[in-house]
Amino acid sequence: MAKHNDRLISIPKSYLDSLLATIETLQSHCVMEQLRKSEDDIKKGVRSAREFLQEQI
Repeated sequence: MAKHNDRLISIPKSYLDSLLATIETLQSHCVMEQLRKSEDDIKKGVRSAREFLQEQI
């Protein structure tokens, strides 16, 4: 039910699409885990491509 203080707003479709993509990303456990690992890697410092590829095996 709508309350008396509810209002209709208008935003560009591109903003809505971006918001929906963000929500989808935040709901994905796999993607969020990859982001956490990436943040940990950044904190540890830069690695060589060889080191990165060895971790993937």
